[in-house]
Amino acid sequence: MIYAAKTIAGIRPQNQDAVFIPEDGLLAIAAVADGMGGHNAGDFASALAIKTLVGYMRQSTPESVREKLINAVNMANSAVYAMSLTDDAYMGMGTTLVAAVLDKDRFIAVNVGDSRLYHFNGTELKQITEDHSYVAQLAALGYITKEEAARHPQRNIITRAVGTRPVERVDIFECAWKRGDKLLICTDGLYGELDINLLTAALGCSAEELQSACSSLVDMALQAGSRDNISAVIVYNDGENIG
Repeated sequence: MIYAAKTIAGIRPQNQDAVFIPEDGLLAIAAVADGMGGHNAGDFASALAIKTLVGYMRQSTPESVREKLINAVNMANSAVYAMSLTDDAYMGMGTTLVAAVLDKDRFIAVNVGDSRLYHFNGTELKQITEDHSYVAQLAALGYITKEEAARHPQRNIITRAVGTRPVERVDIFECAWKRGDKLLICTDGLYGELDINLLTAALGCSAEELQSACSSLVDMALQAGSRDNISAVIVYNDGENIG
């Protein structure tokens, strides 16, 4: 796998997003988290969630990958929730979390919150995860359209988050992919400003252009007026397995 990542504070004074891509080539996993809370709490929540998830995934356990990934998110939820009870400054903190474990034929992804994972097969870009947000629920019930949801004044209200309660429901997705396909994992600071055509065009890049495409997406979201932190990870399937 070939990875690229970029995260910026944007116009905000602090970056509460966190991203993970492997540097040692021993763990084929990518993750993005978008923290929420008061000063320092949001960035602490997102960093702790990813650190806990990756740490658990590095352990040798008898579980299937699917079971292990769900348990890793549950561990992350417990870690953030427990920390939120230790100090008033951390009270109520939480984070979105999207992560994908990859091999050459399939990927298994988990999601809590409204950060997203997209799969690009070379021609079509498909959103794999489902947003856990107030406006997503309204759209699912037919009260508003997806286009209205993207502009809704309450679009930032999420209905699930890692660490805000003792136990949280986790969505899991298992999908086939092939050599040359790409995944985009991003926060709402990115996808909230860029339409599907811009995302698709950027993902048409070669493997050698992966980092520049990732940086370009983040920069375009900022220039389009994003008022949030902006983060993106792109993964290219090079047809090689890990381990």
